[in-house]
Amino acid sequence: MQKQEFTITVYTENTIGLLNRIAIIFSRRKINIESMNTSPSEIEGIHRFTIVIIETEEVVR
Repeated sequence: MQKQEFTITVYTENTIGLLNRIAIIFSRRKINIESMNTSPSEIEGIHRFTIVIIETEEVVR
């Protein structure tokens, strides 16, 4: 299968250790994070994490 770019968006409260937990989830699945951006969302107290990976569709599922 061909690798392609996937963008994953996560909406969550920005708590201590959250970035580490997200990185561990990808690391356990042996998926490299190409880029990550975090910003406040339209909802107060909720942040948007935008994660870009390059992987096969089979691995992403």
